[in-house]
Amino acid sequence: METNSNAEIQFLNIGKRFGNVWANRDISFSIHRNTIHAIIGENGAGKSTIMKILFGIYTADAGAIKVNSEDVRFSSPIDAMKFKIGMVHQHFMLSPAHTALENVLLVDPKQNAFELYFKKEKIEKIKATAKLYKFDIPWDTPVKDLGVGVQQKIEILKLLCLDNQILIFDEPTAVLTPHEIDELLNQLLELKKQGKTVILITHKLKEVKRIADTITIFRKGQLVGTYPATELDEKEMASKMVGKPVSFEKRSFEKYPDPSVVLDLENVKFTENNKEYLLNFKLHRGEILGIAGIEGHGQEKLIPFILNSKRFNYSGKITILDKDAKSLGPYGARDLAIGVFPEDRLRLGVLPDLKAFQNFILGYQRKPKWFSKGTLDWKKIKNLTQSMFDKFKVEPNNINLDFNAFSGGNQQKIVVARELFHDPEIIIAAHPTRGVDIGAIELIHEQLIIAQEKGKGVLLISSELDELLKLSDRILVIRNGKIIGEHIRSGFSEKEIGRCMLGVVL
Repeated sequence: METNSNAEIQFLNIGKRFGNVWANRDISFSIHRNTIHAIIGENGAGKSTIMKILFGIYTADAGAIKVNSEDVRFSSPIDAMKFKIGMVHQHFMLSPAHTALENVLLVDPKQNAFELYFKKEKIEKIKATAKLYKFDIPWDTPVKDLGVGVQQKIEILKLLCLDNQILIFDEPTAVLTPHEIDELLNQLLELKKQGKTVILITHKLKEVKRIADTITIFRKGQLVGTYPATELDEKEMASKMVGKPVSFEKRSFEKYPDPSVVLDLENVKFTENNKEYLLNFKLHRGEILGIAGIEGHGQEKLIPFILNSKRFNYSGKITILDKDAKSLGPYGARDLAIGVFPEDRLRLGVLPDLKAFQNFILGYQRKPKWFSKGTLDWKKIKNLTQSMFDKFKVEPNNINLDFNAFSGGNQQKIVVARELFHDPEIIIAAHPTRGVDIGAIELIHEQLIIAQEKGKGVLLISSELDELLKLSDRILVIRNGKIIGEHIRSGFSEKEIGRCMLGVVL
């Protein structure tokens, strides 16, 4: 692949290997100043890896990088930041115990060891930048108490507050609503107007077509090509990503008819962190019930409340598979036939340093099926994990790798495979395709539809309106902790639901 000596960044025959697997192999391409350059490809294609090499998180095993024609070899992000390179990561790099403001203050590379962090002029600059980009952030709240949407804003703000020239965004819109996505894309275009170079790693091809000048496509660790964005439409991009034609038609399906209720929240009311929640809805067998809402408006409390309502001081009643939640044992609803895709898989769904096959039984390790003669039967566990790896096309297809060695999308496949393996009667799917490529999205959606057709109840919590509109029989909108709207499939309107999410009343 040709590179351009006048380019701001040049990748020259870059190679990076993890064990026997090449994440990047012989990668050469260029990125030009003052452009928006999209990097696209399936999960595990190598696009995030090469950007982590540019940012100094990884070191290349082969090849070279030039920045403004100067040979560079970064051993840490601090080295990259000296060349005015910044990165917003797909998996947040935040300190959970520190407040939002502290997390932004901590990234200043010019901070001296004995200098006060909380200087008035620094704080004013941070808050002015947040206001400029319309980021509403609770500055004094610990990050661990914030929803993933707010955490994403903090990550972006960290980058914007530094005087970076090259800005790398890894799946920046994965947790944002359509309105927030529009705002962010406009902000990226504004950064380009200001002379910045924006590198956008994304699965969302509509976003690529809207703002990118140039597109580089990866497949299985190798470079497919670099193209002017005007040369490719969404279907052509998708086909080059997966190596075969891709259908963009939405799959139709018929609702499985069953009036019985598997989950009933009846006038449930509780207060958490001075915020009042009021939840009142039923989930039927054979129904996909969508929950739409801006991040941080209450949907993040649904899973912890349903799984362990005893932790909350609530009024009203919650019934799960015909059982009063108050009558459940110490493990609560988790002992029932419920599968959960958590909104933050790394923090809430797995132990990243354990092997993939170990994570496959996580949360289910007390089940008798895994035991033989009183001890865990690891041979059986490995065989069943392997069968689900094959079914869900996890790459690399190696159950012995540490969980954190997989790309974000393949991590999600492992979590989804684990939860569906137990054939749950209720599936609570929070952002099931966040950060997942086109092929994996279709696979996960197909599994949810199959579960619906078997008569399972699916509670689908998503910030992706396209996903909700495609799959849901009904969509409930949650705002400020309360259900404020119900929309039936026959009357779905993306604009109307979006306005409801924003609290706009016509």
